[in-house]
Amino acid sequence: MEKIKIKGRALQHDSKPGQRLGSIKLDKDWDYAMLAMFDAKFNPLVIYEAKRLEIEDALRKPGSLAKNERGQLSVSKFKSISRVVWQV
Repeated sequence: MEKIKIKGRALQHDSKPGQRLGSIKLDKDWDYAMLAMFDAKFNPLVIYEAKRLEIEDALRKPGSLAKNERGQLSVSKFKSISRVVWQV
Protein backbone atom coordinates (compact mmCIF):
# COMPACT_ATOMS: atom_id res chain seq x y z
CA MET A 1 0.00 0.00 0.00
CA GLU A 2 1.32 3.47 -0.91
CA LYS A 3 1.61 6.12 1.77
CA ILE A 4 0.91 9.75 0.94
CA LYS A 5 2.03 12.87 2.81
CA ILE A 6 -0.46 15.72 2.38
CA LYS A 7 0.40 19.40 2.61
CA GLY A 8 -1.91 22.37 2.10
CA ARG A 9 -1.53 26.06 1.44
CA ALA A 10 -4.17 28.80 1.24
CA LEU A 11 -3.42 31.70 -1.08
CA GLN A 12 -4.44 35.02 0.44
CA HIS A 13 -4.90 38.15 -1.66
CA ASP A 14 -1.94 39.81 0.04
CA SER A 15 0.32 36.73 0.10
CA LYS A 16 4.00 37.44 -0.36
CA PRO A 17 6.07 35.41 -2.83
CA GLY A 18 8.38 32.71 -1.53
CA GLN A 19 5.89 30.91 0.70
CA ARG A 20 7.08 27.58 2.09
CA LEU A 21 5.45 24.30 2.92
CA GLY A 22 5.68 22.78 6.35
CA SER A 23 8.52 20.41 7.11
CA ILE A 24 8.81 17.28 4.97
CA LYS A 25 10.56 14.62 7.03
CA LEU A 26 12.64 12.17 5.05
CA ASP A 27 13.04 9.80 8.00
CA LYS A 28 9.31 8.96 7.89
CA ASP A 29 7.70 6.32 5.67
CA TRP A 30 5.85 7.80 2.67
CA ASP A 31 5.87 7.35 -1.11
CA TYR A 32 4.31 10.54 -2.49
CA ALA A 33 3.59 14.04 -1.26
CA MET A 34 0.57 16.00 -2.36
CA LEU A 35 0.06 19.75 -2.14
CA ALA A 36 -3.51 21.03 -2.04
CA MET A 37 -3.82 24.71 -2.92
CA PHE A 38 -6.82 26.70 -1.69
CA ASP A 39 -8.13 30.21 -2.33
CA ALA A 40 -8.63 32.79 0.44
CA LYS A 41 -11.99 31.20 1.35
CA PHE A 42 -10.43 27.71 1.51
CA ASN A 43 -12.04 26.51 -1.70
CA PRO A 44 -9.79 23.94 -3.38
CA LEU A 45 -8.06 25.11 -6.56
CA VAL A 46 -5.49 22.49 -7.54
CA ILE A 47 -3.68 19.43 -6.19
CA TYR A 48 -0.07 18.62 -7.09
CA GLU A 49 1.70 15.28 -6.58
CA ALA A 50 5.44 14.61 -6.35
CA LYS A 51 7.31 11.36 -5.91
CA ARG A 52 9.51 10.88 -2.87
CA LEU A 53 12.71 10.68 -4.94
CA GLU A 54 12.01 14.06 -6.58
CA ILE A 55 11.44 15.66 -3.17
CA GLU A 56 14.52 14.04 -1.66
CA ASP A 57 16.65 15.34 -4.53
CA ALA A 58 15.26 18.87 -4.11
CA LEU A 59 15.78 18.87 -0.34
CA ARG A 60 19.33 17.53 -0.52
CA LYS A 61 20.64 20.09 -3.01
CA PRO A 62 22.84 22.71 -1.37
CA GLY A 63 20.91 25.84 -0.51
CA SER A 64 19.02 27.54 2.26
CA LEU A 65 18.83 26.63 5.93
CA ALA A 66 15.06 26.14 5.68
CA LYS A 67 15.43 23.61 2.89
CA ASN A 68 18.48 21.73 4.07
CA GLU A 69 17.96 21.59 7.82
CA ARG A 70 14.21 22.00 8.28
CA GLY A 71 13.08 20.05 5.23
CA GLN A 72 10.99 22.88 3.86
CA LEU A 73 10.43 23.48 0.16
CA SER A 74 8.99 26.61 -1.36
CA VAL A 75 5.59 26.28 -2.96
CA SER A 76 7.09 27.20 -6.33
CA LYS A 77 9.79 24.50 -6.05
CA PHE A 78 7.21 21.85 -5.12
CA LYS A 79 5.10 22.89 -8.11
CA SER A 80 8.11 22.66 -10.43
CA ILE A 81 8.94 19.05 -9.45
CA SER A 82 5.37 17.80 -9.31
CA ARG A 83 2.46 17.18 -11.62
CA VAL A 84 -1.14 18.38 -11.43
CA VAL A 85 -3.47 15.53 -10.46
CA TRP A 86 -6.65 17.58 -9.96
CA GLN A 87 -7.75 21.08 -10.91
CA VAL A 88 -10.96 23.10 -10.75
